Amino acid sequence: VSNWRRRHADFPKPVGGTETSPAFALHDVEQWLRDQGKIAEVPARERVWQQLVGHPAGAAAALRQVGAVLLLVHERPAAWRQLRGAADDTELTGVLPALLESVLAARLGPEHPVRGLTRAALARSADLVRAAGDLATTDGPAAAYAFLLGRHLDANPRQYTLTPPGPAALMAELAHGDGPSATVLDPACGVGGLLAAAREHATGGTAGDAAADTGGAPDAAPPALHGQEADPDLAALTALRLALEAPGAAIRIRAADTLRADAFPQLAADAVLLHPPFNERNWGHDELAYDPRWEYGFPARTESELAWVQHALARLRPGGTAVLLMPPAAASRRSGRRIRADLL
Repeated sequence: VSNWRRRHADFPKPVGGTETSPAFALHDVEQWLRDQGKIAEVPARERVWQQLVGHPAGAAAALRQVGAVLLLVHERPAAWRQLRGAADDTELTGVLPALLESVLAARLGPEHPVRGLTRAALARSADLVRAAGDLATTDGPAAAYAFLLGRHLDANPRQYTLTPPGPAALMAELAHGDGPSATVLDPACGVGGLLAAAREHATGGTAGDAAADTGGAPDAAPPALHGQEADPDLAALTALRLALEAPGAAIRIRAADTLRADAFPQLAADAVLLHPPFNERNWGHDELAYDPRWEYGFPARTESELAWVQHALARLRPGGTAVLLMPPAAASRRSGRRIRADLL
């Protein structure tokens, strides 16, 4: 920018900042670059991603806002078109909080984890909100969110533990067995990969997939998806992902530590799919000694995985199936021998 300003008298003037650190209007600079033949058009999805990753509240908070707006576009397209066309930024962000909450509660239940969509928070995101809504009209709400969430996960590989698609699909197939499951639970759902795999298997896969690819039946009723995740941001992003990917499915995602604060104590699921945290020492050993879930023995502090196994079994209906992805050490550690023997 310094070079352009020195060499071109028609370069846009600063709109803020200081004399030594001026700020320019992005739109003005982009238009000048187009006039000079120095810029190619940025695809809409890349423009939204750039706005999202540079958001002052952080990418996760911005992704919550974008996901909620995409869900609004998906569930109430006419309401969004009317709002998008008639409202200025102040009106838009003034009306949105109540409208988003109505859509989220209807789709995810009143205790949904998508929080922080206040008028003050959305006031800083008017451009992002409009851009996300426009992207939904071209790519579709689900595809737009899948792209943005995928980019966010790819940009933060050490922050999230993902279940690879192949093992997730296999676990879903094993859990369903001879017939579809009406209720599926993932008590450590992360970004929702296992719940998404369960839904795809039960309904015959994603749009365009043949039923034979997954063993599901075309147009089968989607299972009710229950999930819990200790990270509030991750719980919110997962709830939005599933709501957009699984239209018609009942989705209940809660943000809390499952072992310490189980959100579904009365649930009797047909299937439990679980990729628990590995080698977790702070899983509640000191607080949960007399918990009724330890039917096969109280796990040692070093045996968090065996605590998750017993939690999964406690939330199954009689005859249900639990499929867990476990570390090899959980099958051989001396401290877990008695519990493993009783499980067998």
